[in-house]
Amino acid sequence: MNANTLLADPAAIEIEKFVSHDNAITIVVRPIQPTADCPQCNQPSSSLKTRYLRRLDDLPWHNVPVRIELHARKFRCRNELCSRKVFCERLPQVVAPFARHTVRLAQAFELLAFALGARAAARTASKLGFQVGKDICLRAMRRRSSLSKPTEGDQVCVLGVDDFAFRRGCTYGTILVDLEGRQPIDLLPDRTAETLTEWLKAHPEIETISRDRSAAYADAARTGAPQAAQVANRWHLLKNLGELVERFFVRNHYLLTGTAAVVRAEHLGKQSEVELPTGAKAKSRVLAEKPVPPRRQKLFDAIKELQAGGQSIRRIACELQIARNTVRRYIHCETAPPHFAGAGRPSSVLPFAAYLQQRWRAGEHNAFRLWQEIKAQGFSGEVYAVQRFVREWRETSVGKVPCPVTSRGLSPRQTAKLLLRPDNAGSEWERTYLAKLCEVSPQVGVIQHLGLDFQQMVKERRADLFDDWLKRVAASGIEALQHWADGLLSDEAAVRNALSSQWSNGQVEGQVNRLKTIKRQMYGRARFDLLRARVLHRA
Repeated sequence: MNANTLLADPAAIEIEKFVSHDNAITIVVRPIQPTADCPQCNQPSSSLKTRYLRRLDDLPWHNVPVRIELHARKFRCRNELCSRKVFCERLPQVVAPFARHTVRLAQAFELLAFALGARAAARTASKLGFQVGKDICLRAMRRRSSLSKPTEGDQVCVLGVDDFAFRRGCTYGTILVDLEGRQPIDLLPDRTAETLTEWLKAHPEIETISRDRSAAYADAARTGAPQAAQVANRWHLLKNLGELVERFFVRNHYLLTGTAAVVRAEHLGKQSEVELPTGAKAKSRVLAEKPVPPRRQKLFDAIKELQAGGQSIRRIACELQIARNTVRRYIHCETAPPHFAGAGRPSSVLPFAAYLQQRWRAGEHNAFRLWQEIKAQGFSGEVYAVQRFVREWRETSVGKVPCPVTSRGLSPRQTAKLLLRPDNAGSEWERTYLAKLCEVSPQVGVIQHLGLDFQQMVKERRADLFDDWLKRVAASGIEALQHWADGLLSDEAAVRNALSSQWSNGQVEGQVNRLKTIKRQMYGRARFDLLRARVLHRA
């Protein structure tokens, strides 16, 4: 094997010898370059002054620690104009100045630190065979973030802007994403218009800004980058539409209860035509035949075999350790008798069966309330008896398809989701519910048509239909929709661009999700600079 393959820079150092220890390996190396450049004036020098020893940690071999003894050199600088007279030889591919780890080892635990976090990286490194503390990982990440400025020299033409929470409901920051390069390029410590404006003024090359409908971001884009076209996020437009419909049903909750009353009346009318059983306990004893268990079949075969051998009933019962009546019954059977499960004694609820059937058909399916009602009529049993009595009713074909809505109706959010689904989507009862809702209030049908048309317009990016849609909203007479349309017109340029542009904040939302994952890995211990370093790191 070529020993040079073990070295980080074979052109700068060479191996003198290997020293094997019980739990480590030491490699003795020395520089071989005839000259060295002065780090201050960059003039080469061959005037050797002295040598000194540097001990370094290197990447492990099969989890065995490796240490390097580097016989480094000091040179005299012969440039009379240079203030440094003596300098140490630099080996940038092998080790950094004053470092105790080789460059490749430092890169390894730096990569682990950015991927996993400092504490997790230290645990992983110990299992890989090299020891590194969490504080070293923290310093490595902060050193990398201070040395490299991701925004310097980057030409960002299409920018995505969105906010994220340091602490939900309390403090927020801003993430900036290069939509063309699909990489986060900066984090801002807040989401104010002033901070974003200063950042945008430092990047006059921006041509397009994709953002949500935040007024602060809109003002910052107009002030800091007036040359850029603003694009509203299409997902937020659809989300705002859903919130609008939900608020409409919150204000008009009587529509939900009225529709629920109509749907339940029809459902209970169908249910009253079905014959309800009186419960298994209330019936006469009906024996249900079940398959013969393997254990019973084996016992039957043993009894028949002993009987064929001339054994008496008493002897068979003693040998098999069963009752003589069981032996006698099996002997008189030609095949193994099946197991019969009886219904037991009649239920104590039976005298109140007619009243319970009446209340069940009226829509009262809560066993506890039924028990309270018949208890007031003289029933002395427990609630469990009523639960067992009505259990079979729940297992009937009607019980398997309960009424889809309660007496209060669906919630405003559930109704809004149903209303804005595409046509013919959902189950049969959902379509029935929406049809009844539109009958109760014609305004709901208008909101549904306008909402579905707006969804289609956004998804297909039909900006040419926007003016016609605004006219239909103005003619609808629905105040909530008209106020929302006025809000769209106040940000008209960004909304129209959203209906025609290819850019949106979809990948920005993905970067926010990644940021949340990183933030939770850090358990809230790290400061903003470390979070920024991890989010902006490019492996």
